[in-house]
Amino acid sequence: MSLFEYIMVLTSILIGLGVAELLSGVVRMLRTDFKEGFYLPQILWAIYLFFYLIIVWWSRWDLRVNFHWTFFQLIMSLAGPLLAFVLAGLVFPRSRPAREYYFRQQKTFFGLLPIIMLIGLFHEYLIEGTPLLSMTTVLASSMLVLSLIPRFVKRDWIHILCGLAANLIFFSWVYLSVYLLSS
Repeated sequence: MSLFEYIMVLTSILIGLGVAELLSGVVRMLRTDFKEGFYLPQILWAIYLFFYLIIVWWSRWDLRVNFHWTFFQLIMSLAGPLLAFVLAGLVFPRSRPAREYYFRQQKTFFGLLPIIMLIGLFHEYLIEGTPLLSMTTVLASSMLVLSLIPRFVKRDWIHILCGLAANLIFFSWVYLSVYLLSS
């Protein structure tokens, strides 16, 4: 087993736990016939986290050629999926109305979400060697700013707008980087 495969096992476990947490929340909502209700921003951020975890797993394949892993690179590679797992555990309520739960978790969730963006920026620049002024870092920087706004505002429409914008930016980045730049 190569060092990359060894590291990817732990990375995949963390990503799998995050995905399982998100899917468990969806199943919990369906089982209770939405007794706790659902709140659109909550769903939008769950979608964002789900695809974030998938794209992190997918993009790690590019690191297979790095033969000189350091402990710092390991920590940087695990930090995003680890934090995403924590955030996935905060998305869906266990026993209270969805909107009430969402705003109860607002400061925690939107305090941690920008850290994922920072980790992603550091990972891109320090480990993957992405230039500071690239499409990836510009979009990640805009996501960083966008993820800070909901921490300080309690207006429903702003949370919906930020969730929609986050998904739009994320899927635009995926489209641009995967389809347009690879062809």
